[in-house]
Amino acid sequence: MSQTRVTRALVLAAASTLLLGACSAGADGADPQRADAGSTSPAPTQSTASPKPEIETSEIVTVGDIVCDPTSPVFDDPQYCRHEVVSRLTNRLVNEGAEWFIPLGDIQYQEGSLDAFNAVYDKWFGRFRSITEPVAGNHEWYTAGAAGYFGYFGKRAGTAQKPWRSFSPVSGWRIYLLDSNCELVGGCGPDSPQAKWLTNELKRSDEPCAIAAWHHPLHTSGEYNGDGPTIARAQPLWNLADAGGVDVVLNGHDHIYERFAPIDGMTQFTVGTGGKEPYEIGSTAAKSRVRFDDRVGVLRLTLASDGTYSYAFIDATNDKVMDAGRQTCTNDPSTP
Repeated sequence: MSQTRVTRALVLAAASTLLLGACSAGADGADPQRADAGSTSPAPTQSTASPKPEIETSEIVTVGDIVCDPTSPVFDDPQYCRHEVVSRLTNRLVNEGAEWFIPLGDIQYQEGSLDAFNAVYDKWFGRFRSITEPVAGNHEWYTAGAAGYFGYFGKRAGTAQKPWRSFSPVSGWRIYLLDSNCELVGGCGPDSPQAKWLTNELKRSDEPCAIAAWHHPLHTSGEYNGDGPTIARAQPLWNLADAGGVDVVLNGHDHIYERFAPIDGMTQFTVGTGGKEPYEIGSTAAKSRVRFDDRVGVLRLTLASDGTYSYAFIDATNDKVMDAGRQTCTNDPSTP
């Protein structure tokens, strides 16, 4: 990955040199359009510098902690269950060109059973199944083997033995979908199957920019701030992602929206705002930049092949962009 970033930088430098050369042509003051009337000298040739490559983009919608349990006594209470408005916003963004939907775990409450998935999640989000790349939360694993989750999403979710996987939405970017329910998937530490897979994939990748998505956040100003079990699940994945040069981390679990300044070279977004009742924000975590605990909505990411990305957190209730910006991926892999 690091070599790829160097190669990309050399290509950009070469393109800049060509552009400067083209701009300096005729700098001695001669005007090629004012040759003497009787001159027989051949007309000067125009520069034929190669055009800059076209920048490709791909748009992603992501959110976690989404659909209420159909048997919940507050299922019809919009104070607690607002997945319908999140579904409508997602639908609009997909109609406008979003190509991928990444649910960040706790997709279907309370225990992620297949019956619940079919009864509620499918009604509101099933239309996006062909573009969905999910990660599992703890509530999916409350059903033995996360059978409802894997039964509903099929091959798109991997398997209970190997839920981790990756895909490339656009040239220059790769997204790694991980499972932070470490005790149920063979661990998350350096010697676990998931960790070995992630380490090898990051080393082999030719994509200079990377995103890692899993459920439990390492950094949060919400309910799980300082929570030992949450930290124990997230820390090893965070370390692996940083060592491999990941640029963006996506999490759910805390029912808030939060964006951090880069930590260890990675920008973390917590997007647990899929419809389940929000949690309260307590003490502000270090490097937290934007936080909301009173709204539901989704994060829209636009990934560009030039190594940049833009983000926008959109409130599903009023369709208002609450947080937006643009960044460049810069996190290089650690040197062994």
